[in-house]
Amino acid sequence: MGRKSALFPEHEYVLLENGLTSLGIQPSSKLLKSFVLFIDELLVWNKKTNLVGTHDRIEIITKHIFDSLSIYDLLKGRKGSILDIGAGAGFPSLPLSIVDGTFPITAVERRRKRAAFLENTGILLHLDNFRVFHGDVRELGSRFDIILARAVGELQALYTMAKKVMKEKALIIAFKGKITEINRE
Repeated sequence: MGRKSALFPEHEYVLLENGLTSLGIQPSSKLLKSFVLFIDELLVWNKKTNLVGTHDRIEIITKHIFDSLSIYDLLKGRKGSILDIGAGAGFPSLPLSIVDGTFPITAVERRRKRAAFLENTGILLHLDNFRVFHGDVRELGSRFDIILARAVGELQALYTMAKKVMKEKALIIAFKGKITEINRE
């Protein structure tokens, strides 16, 4: 794919393209352009609001985008609504929304600036399936089929929070990091 962003070097396009392919996702030019816009927007906002702990595009691609999309194969073909608790910079909800517009995704974020980033990015990328709820997850009146949480506290606390907004046979996916941390919980 040819260069589309002056700030986005060709080798980073190749990394993004190859990573998406290895995750079983067809990297169309539209999809790649959306990810470039997302990363560029994230880096602009990250200067004002600490969204992620890095300003390195390669780290954003490998550590955040690919990690978020690692569950795509599990979700593909499922029906139902998705809730991202403590969405922050939009991981995993924004990459999933970019890849598959059929998932109705709600990102919950209590912090105003982060919620504003999420809303702005959803509009910028024309993500009709992506909605932001600015507030506490316990204030949400809806119930969801799939609950996602990345870097959100301990599992027991997550379950306590999630059970108020999940449907009876909901799936909870918690991105937890190192196995030693999980075993400690």
